[in-house]
Amino acid sequence: MHEYETVFILDPGLDENQVNEEVEKTSTLISANGGTILEVQRWGRKRLAYEINKKRDGVYTMIKHESTGETVKELERRLRLNDSVMRVMTVIAGPEWEIASEGEDTGIAAPGTVTSAAAAAAEPEADGGVVTEDAGA
Repeated sequence: MHEYETVFILDPGLDENQVNEEVEKTSTLISANGGTILEVQRWGRKRLAYEINKKRDGVYTMIKHESTGETVKELERRLRLNDSVMRVMTVIAGPEWEIASEGEDTGIAAPGTVTSAAAAAAEPEADGGVVTEDAGA
């Protein structure tokens, strides 16, 4: 099981009761498939960056949950089929994606640093950088 964050945008034409009902249905679906709801954040009505279905606003909700990949797949399938949901996105939000401390070696170079392999590739050859082909080979 992984920790996921699912954000979905609901149609701005829904009243408060309908929004609560959609959020409750989504939470129930996660729980029914063996997931655990960790947090529900209702971000409310916000202006969209661009029009979706000729609408400029949407009602944003974020649900943080711990569940399996199959649960997430089913959740996204059902949300995409729901006409009240304009957009949906789920990302993994667990500790495996957190940034390692400076002293910890992860094998991944920090931006702007040069790894030893990259430094070796950038160094000129011992004979002045000239590569010659052996005609006999």
